[in-house]
Amino acid sequence: MKKNYPEKIFTGIMVCILILLVLNILSYLDFYYNNLDQRDYFFRKTNFNLERNAPTIFSSSLHFTASILLAIVAYSKLSIKKIKSFWVFLSILILFIGLDELLVIHEKVGRAFGENVETSGIFFFAWVVPYGIALILIGLALLKSLLKLPKKTRLNFIMAGAIFVSGAMGIEMFTGWYVEYNQLQNENLLRVPDTFILSTFEELFEMIGIGYFVYSILDFIREYRIKK
Repeated sequence: MKKNYPEKIFTGIMVCILILLVLNILSYLDFYYNNLDQRDYFFRKTNFNLERNAPTIFSSSLHFTASILLAIVAYSKLSIKKIKSFWVFLSILILFIGLDELLVIHEKVGRAFGENVETSGIFFFAWVVPYGIALILIGLALLKSLLKLPKKTRLNFIMAGAIFVSGAMGIEMFTGWYVEYNQLQNENLLRVPDTFILSTFEELFEMIGIGYFVYSILDFIREYRIKK
């Protein structure tokens, strides 16, 4: 395989994201200006803010790909020392996030959490509270192992994570505040242009983040996996 395959794969991922973005925008414009029902096939299958459609499947597939690559690293011989448990845990974590994306687990957790705890402002979407706590705890647990990675890989992983979390948590929290502040709770958020833009950026950051993470793992494998 050619040495520049991680870059080519990442370019392919970005092209796919761009295509999905264009379809997302076109379907929303059609939905908004023609006053279509949200059950419209084109809208339902391409909108970034809906589940179990093309963007969701693509995003989940990137997570599953990353999970498999992490497992390969965990069980491969490398030219540098590695902490196997770190890579195995990351593989399981990314697998869960991919399943969450596909099965909308976070929203179910949010509903259960919201029934017992009143949330508002940036915590309007209740799931960000338990997931935020989990994120902090996991980050602290992995920090020592992360710092032992080669500098390039460490920076790549941090950048990928920052991009992903900025979308998944950051923009989601801002959207929650925005919806409550502007009293949009009873509106069809799929039709409101402001929330469409926010959800588009949220999913865009998530896809770019996990796409860059896939590239980062491939780059690490290229550098340190022992060729037989």
